[in-house]
Amino acid sequence: MNTHKNLIRVDIFSDIICPWCYIGWKRIDAAAKMHKHVTLDIAWRAFLLNPTMPETGMDRQAYIQAKFGQAGAAFYDRIADIGQQVGINFNFSAITRTPDSKPAHVLIKAAGKDGHVIKIKMMADYFEHGIDISTSEYQNMIIADYHISSDLIDLARTQVQADLEEASMMDIHGVPYIIIDQRWSVSGAHPPHAFLPLFDAALNAKLNTFDA
Repeated sequence: MNTHKNLIRVDIFSDIICPWCYIGWKRIDAAAKMHKHVTLDIAWRAFLLNPTMPETGMDRQAYIQAKFGQAGAAFYDRIADIGQQVGINFNFSAITRTPDSKPAHVLIKAAGKDGHVIKIKMMADYFEHGIDISTSEYQNMIIADYHISSDLIDLARTQVQADLEEASMMDIHGVPYIIIDQRWSVSGAHPPHAFLPLFDAALNAKLNTFDA
């Protein structure tokens, strides 16, 4: 098959500190591998679960108590179990602070083609190793490793804000929110098989376009 006909754009509104977004990525990646005839062009779109989070973040236990109350432990136990099924070793006990994730979104945008690798790395660092992705040490490491310039960071701030405004206009309240081929949207971390008919539909639409 022609690679252009195989390539499907997938926009994923997500937050780095959203465990369901990490699970959702693993599932859509698995779906692409199951399908075999599709190549995904992933566009990570910024979303903030906690838009009013202080720049310094928040103590993790205080955050869980404020958001989930007594149900917090059971909630994260369930997520950890689901994570195991998709190859994620969630280590929630290692997380001491819930960070402000907006600066991390900026670095992902600023990195351009490396943004995808950085996004996956940040989710793994945060959820599996308890690393605070908001510290200056961590972000300076990302900047140095991926050669991100200050000009690109300035531009990325505008791009992140545009994503946040678009999510608001689209009335997106929960993530991951996935848009396939700019036509079909899926809200939530659905299992891989849920994406297969959408991939088929997107490929068929492309075939019709190329054959027209």
